Order: sequence, then structure tokens, then C-alpha cells
Amino acid sequence: MMKGETGRDIVLDAKRLLKELEAENQVNLMGLENVPRNVGCLIVFNHPNMDTLLPAMLKLIVGINENCGQQIKLAMGSEIPMMTENYVGKRAVPGSVSLIRRFHQMYSNNIISVPNTEDRKDFVSGRTVAVRKIMRAFKENNIVVISPEGHVEDGGAISRVDTYHDGSGKLAVLATKVGISTVPVAIWEEGNKEIEVMVGQPFLISTGDSKLAAIEAMSEIAKLMPEDLRGPFS
Repeated sequence: MMKGETGRDIVLDAKRLLKELEAENQVNLMGLENVPRNVGCLIVFNHPNMDTLLPAMLKLIVGINENCGQQIKLAMGSEIPMMTENYVGKRAVPGSVSLIRRFHQMYSNNIISVPNTEDRKDFVSGRTVAVRKIMRAFKENNIVVISPEGHVEDGGAISRVDTYHDGSGKLAVLATKVGISTVPVAIWEEGNKEIEVMVGQPFLISTGDSKLAAIEAMSEIAKLMPEDLRGPFS
């Protein structure tokens, strides 16, 4: 990571890194035809461990670009939170804000930074700016990607409903209000050497409640996963 470097091409970097990672694990991407073309959409995904998630996301980034000619906007936390029992971080790990900021700046065209910990002075203003950027991205027919879980799953199974981030639900509600579809993406490990990435059909959130919207999004993801990994939706 070079200090001050900005605006790297996330698709080119994803292709390079994916080639290395797929030497160890095959990544199977299915359902790309479900990603709307020439319009914005909100992709929601589950959050397995990074050994599974990273190759899966790289495959999705490359696949969307090759299939739809689009690049994604990834809504990411702008710090590493200290986790509580229900995975809702209230404080940032010391030093993590500057570290994550440097990474986000590298891919400034593809990452929308979202403050997640309430101890930050810019918590409210930063989230407001992030929402504006996301809504602008929708208006410009971009694809925004976010995880309602926002933390690593236990054993690859979908997490408890009380651990989901309200912010993801609010975003899904806002997207629906402006006619933007939500597209579920399920990610899981199949055996020791294969990673499955399944893109489901677009849908519109049926509730205006942010908590229920996050649950609805995760339930759509669960439908695409093996039954033993569906967690509370089994």
C-alpha cells in the first residue's frame, strides 16, 4: 500500500489477485444474469470468513464488469470496530481509522466509506455523506454492494437477526422508495477447495422498517444457501 496512492482500478487488481487465489480455491459464480443491466441496484451479501469472502467478492467484481460492463461501489465501514456481544461495535480499534482510510483512498472510485462506531465525531455527518453518495450512485445507474451482517459469520452460517446493521436496512428501504431493486448474493464454502457465489433474483423490500428490511434482505440470501447454513432462516 503506497502512501497517498488513489484511484486504482479495482477490476484490474481483482483480476490479478483472483488468478493467484483461484490456484488454491475454485470460485464458482452463478446467476449473473440476475444483475440488472443499465440501471442501478443494491447488492446485499452475507459475510463468511475472509478466506471465503475475498475470492468471492473478487470474482463478483470481475464477473459484473465482464457481464454488465459496470463497476461496483462497495459501501464499507471506515474503521475496525471493537465488537460487542451482538456484533454492534460502539468504539473503533485505535489506529484503524487512518489505516482503513488509506485503503479506501486507493480505491476511491469504488469504495464509499461509512462510519460505523458511535465514538467518532463524524459518525452522524459521515453517514449522511455516505447515504448521499449511495443515492447519487443509484441515480447514475451504479451498483452498490453492502452486507447487512457486517461481521464474520460463525462457521459460515448466517448470523442471528439481532446482529444485523440497521443502516443496511435503511439503505434497502431508501433504494426501494426510488425504484431500485435489491439483489441477494449468497457466498459459502463447498468442501475445502470450492467457493460458491450465487446471485439471486432482484426484489423490492416490502417494509419501511429498517430492522425488518435487514432481516428481509438476509432471508433472501438464505434462500440461496444450503439449508445447514441458513442460520435463523432454516
